[in-house]
Amino acid sequence: MNSLIGVLAASVTTFAATNIDDIFLLTLFFANRVPTKRIITGQYLGFAAIIILSLIGVWAALAIPQKWIRLLGLLPLAIGVKQLLSGRKRSPTERAPQNDYGVLSLAIITLSNGSDNVGVYVPFFVAGLPYLWLIVTIYLLLLAFWCFAGWWLGNHPIVLKGAQRWGHWAVPVVFIVLGAYVLLR
Repeated sequence: MNSLIGVLAASVTTFAATNIDDIFLLTLFFANRVPTKRIITGQYLGFAAIIILSLIGVWAALAIPQKWIRLLGLLPLAIGVKQLLSGRKRSPTERAPQNDYGVLSLAIITLSNGSDNVGVYVPFFVAGLPYLWLIVTIYLLLLAFWCFAGWWLGNHPIVLKGAQRWGHWAVPVVFIVLGAYVLLR
């Protein structure tokens, strides 16, 4: 039971950490009045591609001897350190969407924005292999919540401003903690 709670907590944490930048995009899509059905469909298609790429990475990682698996923690650790040292704020206005995006465009944006997700998900999926079905299910449920949160934030500019101010350092810190966890496990 303890490991199940740990998997649940780690799933929520890894999803939130890897998709914090996606909430900015979702917020902008909703704020720019892109049709809701298009946004949600594009999100799920793009995220499905991220999961598939991560599962391919897991399959490749299973060919690696078990004692080397911990080294996969170096990837999220490196991503976090790089982001933390760069000190660059990600501004969602850099990728300001327009309201004429189609489902495929939104899916491609989600996929391209999720390159860091694959680097984090592969070692996490390998470490949680017995619970992989649960992790993916939690991610899909959290994606629905993320879409709702983006919709809500897209209608509340004060909340968006606060997230823009502090979100740039929270993501790297979570990546570093996740990388350290995988390395030390």
